[in-house]
Amino acid sequence: TYSTFSGISVVLFVFRILKGLNFQERMGLVTRTVEAAVSDLLHFFALFGIVFMGYACVGVLLFGHQFAGMADFHSSCLTLIVFLISFDATQFYASMSHAANAWAFHLFLWSYLIV
Repeated sequence: TYSTFSGISVVLFVFRILKGLNFQERMGLVTRTVEAAVSDLLHFFALFGIVFMGYACVGVLLFGHQFAGMADFHSSCLTLIVFLISFDATQFYASMSHAANAWAFHLFLWSYLIV
């Protein structure tokens, strides 16, 4: 818990520094940009969350019975985050391609990465 609170306080400290630098024109560009885009960012993250949860549910249903990375909802979410960050499907290909049809795996993976 100590490290969690330490991490949160560091993030809040960075936000406070950015807000404090708002007086200077160039330094305040970041805070003014985020301030102007906060509505669009909230809508984006809401839509992203809905799509992400949908793909996590489909992953559990399609691959959960044979692939440990999609066995439950939490594992499915973590696997999808790794997919999104690494763009490397080869590490999961052998396990996931046998859990469902090859076309279902490719459709799931590439539609997730593109959408």
